[in-house]
Order: sequence, then C-alpha cells, then structure tokens
Amino acid sequence: MADWTSLLSGLNTSVLGAFGREVEYLPSTGEAIAIQAIVETARETEDSTPGVYALLFLRLRNLPRPPERGDEVTIDGLSYKVFDIEADGGGGVLLRLRQN
Repeated sequence: MADWTSLLSGLNTSVLGAFGREVEYLPSTGEAIAIQAIVETARETEDSTPGVYALLFLRLRNLPRPPERGDEVTIDGLSYKVFDIEADGGGGVLLRLRQN
C-alpha cells in the first residue's frame, strides 16, 4: 500500500498535467526557466497597490533550487514577485505572487 506522501506526489503530478500551463520562473540568482504550473490570477484583493495577488502551484523538483521570497514569475507578459511560500509535503508548493 502506498504512503500518503507518494499518493500526494502522484496527485500533484496528475493535476499539473491536466491544468498546468507554462510560465517563466526567474530565481533571485540564476537564469529564467520555463515550468509547468497552475495559475490563479486575481485571487484576492489587498489594501495596498496594485491590490490583487495571484496563486501559483508547481512541483518543487521543477525548480533549480527552492523558491524564495523575491523570485519573479512572468505570466501572460505580466511580472509578479513571490511574497509567500507554502509547501504541501508531497513535493508541491503554492506561491503567492504580487504583480510588479
């Protein structure tokens, strides 16, 4: 019987395969890479400008190194910065992004 971590990892892979799309990820040090991620823009409103943040779900193993606050992501020609990181224990990570 499979353990929870491997089941969650398989689920992450399946969900990214079904709903993922290519985005450009630029770590604070290193070169930009194209990765598969699930994007949810205009997720929540904030009191500060620009007033909206987005969510990005991806597999940690698709990055050259773990994500950090300040890394950048380009989605549909718009640039975002990572401001929060939440790992799921199955190799997936949810990044909260603010539009630059």
